[in-house]
Parts: sequence; C-alpha cells; structure tokens
Amino acid sequence: MPKPIPEPVRPEDIWIDLCDPGEDERRKVEERFGITVPDLASLTEIEASSRLRTKNEALILTAPLLSRGAAADRLEYVPTGFILLPNVLITVHYAPLGAFEAVQGSLTENPPRTPLSMFARLLEEVVDRAADHLEMLSEVTSSISKTVFYTDIDKRGLKAETAILRRTIIKLGRASERASQLRHTSLSIGRAVKFVIDRDEHDAEANSRLRRIVQDIDSLDEFETSISERIQFLLDAATSLINIGQNAVVTVLTVASVAGIPPVLVAGVYGMNFKFMPELSWPWGYPFALALCVVSTLIPYLWFKWRKWV
Repeated sequence: MPKPIPEPVRPEDIWIDLCDPGEDERRKVEERFGITVPDLASLTEIEASSRLRTKNEALILTAPLLSRGAAADRLEYVPTGFILLPNVLITVHYAPLGAFEAVQGSLTENPPRTPLSMFARLLEEVVDRAADHLEMLSEVTSSISKTVFYTDIDKRGLKAETAILRRTIIKLGRASERASQLRHTSLSIGRAVKFVIDRDEHDAEANSRLRRIVQDIDSLDEFETSISERIQFLLDAATSLINIGQNAVVTVLTVASVAGIPPVLVAGVYGMNFKFMPELSWPWGYPFALALCVVSTLIPYLWFKWRKWV
C-alpha cells in the first residue's frame, strides 16, 4: 500500500507570536504549554544567564531586535523573547516588529515544518533587514564624505562652513548610534543561534540554515566595523576643519592686535599734555604723527607676511 501523504504543517501550529500580550493571553499560553511567558522587565535583563537558558525541554532566548521608531530615521530596541519547544515556537515582544510581520505575510508560500526551521526563518529576515540598514549606513557615510572632502565650502564664509559641518557632525552621530544598535543586535542574535545549535541537533536542515546565519552575522560584523571606523574618521575630519577655520580667525585677530599696538603707542605719546613738546609748534607735526602711525602698523604686518603667518 502506498504511504499516506502527510498533511502540511500549518504555520499557526508551530509558531505563536505574542505581540504586547495581555494578562489573559499570557495565562492561556502558560497553562497550555506549561511555561512562563516573560514580561517586559524580564526581556530587558542584560545578564547572559537571563538571555540564554534552558528549562525542562524549552530553550528560552532573549535578543534586542530593532524596529523603526516614531521618527522614520530612527531605530528603537524591541526586547524579544523566543521560547523554543519541541513542537512549537513562541515569540514575545511588546512593540510591533516589521521583520515578524513580513514573515507572517510570506508563510503561505513556503511554510516551515518545524519550530526550529520557523526560528531560522525569523532570524533570516532579521539579519536581512540588518544588512539593508548597514547598506543604507554605507550610503550615508559616502554622502557625508563628499560633503566633507569634495564640497567647496570655504567660499561660503566661516559661519556657513561651521553650520554645514555642524549638521554633518550630527548626521555622523546618528549614523554611529545606528551602527552601534545594529552591532548589539547582531551579536545578541549570534550568541542565541550558537546556543541553539549546541543544544538542538535533530533538525539538520534548520541547523544548516542557522550556521549560515552565524556566517552572515560574522560578515555583517566586519562590515559594521569598517563603517564605524569610517564614521570616526569623518567625525575627526569635520571637527578638525572647524578648528582650522576658527584658528584662521584667531590668527587674523592676533595679527591685527599686534599691528595695532605701535600706532596706539604713537598716539599715546603725542597725546600727552606736557607744556614743552617740540612737535607742538612744528607745522608738519600732525602729518608726521599720522605717517608714523601708518608706518608702525605696516612694519609688523609685513613681518608677519614675510613669515607667511597670514
């Protein structure tokens, strides 16, 4: 007799996604599977023992995934829990996750057959989105590099130049923050995946996918490191350009103040109210004093010019 064709496994039978669950919903899941659904405080704990642990047959994992915040250009951490049981995967998070929503919309095309393959499917989507964010960061840093090194901003004046570089530094700070967030998420996912691989060897196909995820995370980590180094270099360059512009202004003010000392001395001498001053009765005394002020100003200026300080 031919073997009966196994019925396809429905995604809802092997994956339960709890998005901001209420007390009743959490209690029903706990009673059904004999587990404890973590609350938000438990998901935000940073101890390694709290993030990766086993309890009976369950693997309990926690990772800070990323989701777009209220502002379109910002990412926010969404602490997420994964409870991997032999027959079901339960995910818990208290804010929407675009990666999970995207997976939910594509499950009918190629539904996973095991909780571990479902776990791999979710993390593949998360890692793909992290790669997209890193590519956008690379484009942002390239744009900022053109602003810093290829835009002729000297002709716009110091005030305009400082304003442009200030906005550039703000963009670099935001890019650095996003790169740090992506690195933190990737490393957390990598530790969770290795934890699962070491403890579940029954699903060879899913474990192979998890190992590819680890490889992808390693390559993303290298890419993020290069972007972070580039961001730091651009930040140092923008700050240095601002300092150079300000130093040029200070140099001009220093030369002007030094060149102004001799004429002030001349004016002070001839402004004295002594009764006997030979130049008082001299018809050319006033033009002589003016000429002396001009000459005493030009001499230090020309000396600065000769030394190429201005």
